[in-house]
Amino acid sequence: MKKILILTEVEFPSNFPRQVEHYLNDLVQVEMKRTDFEGLKSQFRDVRRGQVRADALLDYLEPRVRGYEGFDKLVLVIDDDGYVEGFNFVFGVARIGGALALVFTKRLRGERSLYHTRILKEILHELGHSFGLDHCTDPKCVMYFSNTIEDTDKKGPEFCRRCMTRLRTLVR
Repeated sequence: MKKILILTEVEFPSNFPRQVEHYLNDLVQVEMKRTDFEGLKSQFRDVRRGQVRADALLDYLEPRVRGYEGFDKLVLVIDDDGYVEGFNFVFGVARIGGALALVFTKRLRGERSLYHTRILKEILHELGHSFGLDHCTDPKCVMYFSNTIEDTDKKGPEFCRRCMTRLRTLVR
């Protein structure tokens, strides 16, 4: 069974790791730890934009986290705003088949349970990429590309049947 570690600056309910496991069809085991990323964020902050350069942070961290403390995948939930060149912002980034996913929470804010649901969807979306999934054309699938917060709110935390079938194969 694949092991995932979520390192987060955001406080979540104690059952949050179980929710991630549930939507990943119990193919993974998830642990979560609170941490602070201020040092990392300051190194990769574009002061003019007031945002963290997500792709540069991913490039820097990914070779350093493979097999981190025995985990197959690492997710960093960063309480800040992220971007990549060519985009005004990103909710998250991960490489297809990579070991690391980054989720940025600033634009996901809202009432507490909505905020947590949005972060859950982004974690699942970026983990989907890290396991090898690409974007999906089904607007209800968690792998659908979110260009706006409304897109994120419209899609569910579930993988469509096609994506889940592929995910099962990729995770095993």
